[in-house]
Amino acid sequence: MKIVTSYDLSTEDIALAHSVAPNVCFATVTTDEDMIREIEDAVAFFGYGLKPEMINKAKNLRWIQFSSVGVESVISPELLNSDAVLTNARGATAINISEHVMSLILAFTRTLHTSIKNQANKFWEDFRKLPILEISGDTLGIIGLGSIGIQVANRAHAFGMRILAVDPTQTEKPDHVESLWQIDRLHDMLGQSDFVAICCPLTPETTGMIGAPEFNAMKSTAILVTIGRGQIIDQAALVEALQSKEIAGAGLDVTDPEPLPQDSPLWKMDNVIITPHHAGASPKSWRRIYGLFCENLRRFVAGEPLTNIVDQTRGY
Repeated sequence: MKIVTSYDLSTEDIALAHSVAPNVCFATVTTDEDMIREIEDAVAFFGYGLKPEMINKAKNLRWIQFSSVGVESVISPELLNSDAVLTNARGATAINISEHVMSLILAFTRTLHTSIKNQANKFWEDFRKLPILEISGDTLGIIGLGSIGIQVANRAHAFGMRILAVDPTQTEKPDHVESLWQIDRLHDMLGQSDFVAICCPLTPETTGMIGAPEFNAMKSTAILVTIGRGQIIDQAALVEALQSKEIAGAGLDVTDPEPLPQDSPLWKMDNVIITPHHAGASPKSWRRIYGLFCENLRRFVAGEPLTNIVDQTRGY
């Protein structure tokens, strides 16, 4: 059974796969040309970088295991018309991504972004002039209470925060989440939140969902943190909200486009922290991602239902 992968698997990785599927063989690809050639007779794909036009070449493809949570790049008419089941890495990167969310929140409240700049300039600033805050007792609003949103809520709860959330499909919430509302209560949540974390996937419904009306609904002291996709935010409206002090700050692990253009005013704003879309990166997450793949590989060869199947009509 041939599986195309965009990863250079180790001997240990391959042995683990063989322990659940002895007949599997891997074809590692590094270029689009490699992918188009190898995918033609492959039964499955594992990794990233699979493009819709490549799916048309894959006559035997039955399963696609993406190594990320977001799968908007592969959902297409080509996929819908194929026989392939799409699964993602939901849950495998939730720990490191939620840690990134909290690190951005804490960086703002403890003015680390200012202190790091001061350190580079060898400037010792009087702490009484710094807008130092603490988050205990503050309200965190979470947009999207999936695997990542729940892990963010767990960590925020440990810091003593009050937690609100909106989600279009989730109906169960941890006890420490005070309220879980449908998306039509978004503005209610924004108006109560000191911090807002965007943890939802990019879908047609979430594209541009945070714009001028949403910034107007937020507190002027609120800080926005996003680790989803840049297209969820109307970036021009975000720049305006930051420049006019309609909101207090933004921690951005994702932008639109990426990389962020050199002439973007976001680079020079003192109330913005930018990280290069690395919230999902962690030396520990690979074992979780690969473990999920191997479990689904076991299920695939056994004819059992796969985990983390993506609803292609919803996009997650």
